[in-house]
Amino acid sequence: MILTVLLAGFVLANGADVERRGLQTMDSFSLQTFMQLFRQTLLDKVALEMNATVDMSKQLKIKMDSCKPKIQTKTNECKSCAKSACQESPSFTDYLNLANPYTYLEGPLNDMAGKLGDAVDLLGDKAAGFVNSMKDLGSATTGKVFDGFSSAFNTLKDGLDKVGGSFVDAGNTVIDTAGLLGDGFTDLGNGLTDSIKDAGHAIEHVGSSIGHAIGGIFGKKREIDAKARQCMEKCASCRPLLLPSQAEMITAVCGGDIVSMNTTITNRVKKIQAVYDSALDKAHPIITKLQFDPTSMNSKMQLSNVHITVRLNGHDTSYKTVVPYSMMNIPETARNMAMEYWGKVTV
Repeated sequence: MILTVLLAGFVLANGADVERRGLQTMDSFSLQTFMQLFRQTLLDKVALEMNATVDMSKQLKIKMDSCKPKIQTKTNECKSCAKSACQESPSFTDYLNLANPYTYLEGPLNDMAGKLGDAVDLLGDKAAGFVNSMKDLGSATTGKVFDGFSSAFNTLKDGLDKVGGSFVDAGNTVIDTAGLLGDGFTDLGNGLTDSIKDAGHAIEHVGSSIGHAIGGIFGKKREIDAKARQCMEKCASCRPLLLPSQAEMITAVCGGDIVSMNTTITNRVKKIQAVYDSALDKAHPIITKLQFDPTSMNSKMQLSNVHITVRLNGHDTSYKTVVPYSMMNIPETARNMAMEYWGKVTV
């Protein structure tokens, strides 16, 4: 009798028969409720990660602003030496152009703006924390550090303003950052960052599959004519400018931090957008099935043999979750399974 009550929300497949492997399936109504909590967790994570990514972009811009005069000094030294060596003054027009790092955030931010209505439709008031936390992105759009960010943020800001009134009873609800940080909710400084070590040739291979060409902040390296190259090769000051890729040139002149930080940011943005799009995809619900083995319940009323079918990396994927399904704490279960899902998303 107790087991029957605790398993409310799960039904036998086909109304009577246990499915293969003895798994039972959660009914559609309970699955929708669980999925709402699952989506809420992912959107909260998106908001935290995007705020952190914008902060990283601010730091990248500071490094780039510091790098630009170093590049100019190096090009001037190279021109002077080359002209002295063989009367050639190589042109560097648009050769080492450093774009504003905020520009590659514009595409993903516009994509977020376009799906804000879906967030409200799917989550209702539970989207309030996400919306309010995303507004924090624009809380400091003035001053030298944030030059150029306002234009990238404007479309999202307009969208946030429009949906902000949807949460009549939510007030100024924001994500409980403090409560989440201590529970493995964020991987700032870990995870993605740890997996990206090779700064030397990262930029030219990051791709542009999302919105604008994120990652392309260094512009396109201009080809050097043979005669000018011959002169430059005689000058030690020109050697960094002769390297095959802009990433290598930037590393040689300003160090590898700019390249590695840019790579980290672009991968973060790709993952953030991939999760956001999946969480709010109405055509392909992020969870299609939740199954469990009723005989796997422990003394804490937790089911240990649980399988979930999700929309992951563009495909419906099933796997056995390592998160126990706690009958006494469904929100925590949904949150932990959502974080497990986050870790499986690849970019």
